[in-house]
Amino acid sequence: MVRLSRFVSAALLSAVLAPAGAMEFHPVGETLVLSGPVASDDLVRLRNHLAAQRFKLVLLHESPGGDLWNGYQLGNRIREEGLPTALSGKCESACGLIFLSGTERAFSDGRPLAQTMVGLHGAHAIDTKRPLPELSPRMAYMIRTMTGRKYPADLLERTVYPRNAEDIVYAFHPGRYDQPGRGVVECLKQPDISFKCTMLPGHDALGIGVITTPEVLSLPPEVKELLERLS
Repeated sequence: MVRLSRFVSAALLSAVLAPAGAMEFHPVGETLVLSGPVASDDLVRLRNHLAAQRFKLVLLHESPGGDLWNGYQLGNRIREEGLPTALSGKCESACGLIFLSGTERAFSDGRPLAQTMVGLHGAHAIDTKRPLPELSPRMAYMIRTMTGRKYPADLLERTVYPRNAEDIVYAFHPGRYDQPGRGVVECLKQPDISFKCTMLPGHDALGIGVITTPEVLSLPPEVKELLERLS
């Protein structure tokens, strides 16, 4: 594999999955709510919030992901601060990596469990949808490390080295299903542009290390009120 220079790596990372807009930061009591797409100036704003106030929780709410490089930086800062993370709604791509950075990780009651999920996939260029396997080793290392090496090796390989740039692995809360060992779904892009999604038996979000507790976190009323306004 060809090693990229630091500059080129950063440029590629910044080109990956970067939707328009920027992440919104909402401090509510001791909870910092992050919602929306990850953008290039989010690390600065996170630092400003952490410098201005002491938080006990970072809540990720309805984020499609975004700038991979800054997703790494946000995650690193959250881990350095020793902060737990929680999830409300869908959290994909760079957002999923930020969620994994929490020292403790839980799903919350901010959204119904059926609408709450973590989505992880390999890096790709936003304009051509071309997979960027040169960025996969770092992503694999982060997922493996943050999940305490519980993320299955074969699934990790498929997650960070996808056949199709839009292939994605979702982890739902185990409590969404009646039977244990359910909740990890692999969705593969088909030639007709549809997706074929398959439940992976024997795996759930707790077992693969995406969450650290099966307990659903009960959010304060003022945080729930904010989430309703953001809907």
